[in-house]
Amino acid sequence: FDILTKMVITSSVILSVFATVLSFTSVASLSCASLKDIHSSSAPRPLSFQRVLGTRLPARVRPYPLPPLRLTESSSPPSSTPLCDLQTFLKLCDLVQSGGEAKTAIQGGKCYLNGEIEKRRAKKLFPGDEVSFGESTFDVSDEVYNRGYIYKVKAKKARPSAKVDADGNLEFGGRYRSEEWRAERKKKKAERKARKSDGGDS
Repeated sequence: FDILTKMVITSSVILSVFATVLSFTSVASLSCASLKDIHSSSAPRPLSFQRVLGTRLPARVRPYPLPPLRLTESSSPPSSTPLCDLQTFLKLCDLVQSGGEAKTAIQGGKCYLNGEIEKRRAKKLFPGDEVSFGESTFDVSDEVYNRGYIYKVKAKKARPSAKVDADGNLEFGGRYRSEEWRAERKKKKAERKARKSDGGDS
């Protein structure tokens, strides 16, 4: 009987210890899971618009459209071909008698272009320009058309390259010289050579 009682007591003690350990383990695992959930919920989440390294943010869109561009007479680009130059225009309108008189009047500040003093006698005039001289104002387009004047565009001549001398070098440092200049230079060189030879013979 004593042995049976001891066995029962021992078994109950073992069962109680096992139950205690099992309950402690379940409580510990539950606490870890709870702490993990709390940590994940409290951790800062990345914002949807947060910039990632190496990416470019989209351009900011204007809340309203830009107004349309309006071109006025003053802002419109002028014609590429002029109608006349200022000095010729004064002679064309019989405001001066000669080019010298036109030069003196323009450089003396007596001529106005679009309300401002213009002192450049070769200033090109375009459609829409107005020239004032004395007490009169003239529209450039009307005057040129009525008098049948046609502006002649001077074509730029192609500049030839420098010639190569007998030694294979560019003559005159690579600068261009006209044929007239070359002929005159050769003539002077021949004259100097003739004078030296005459002086040596005497």
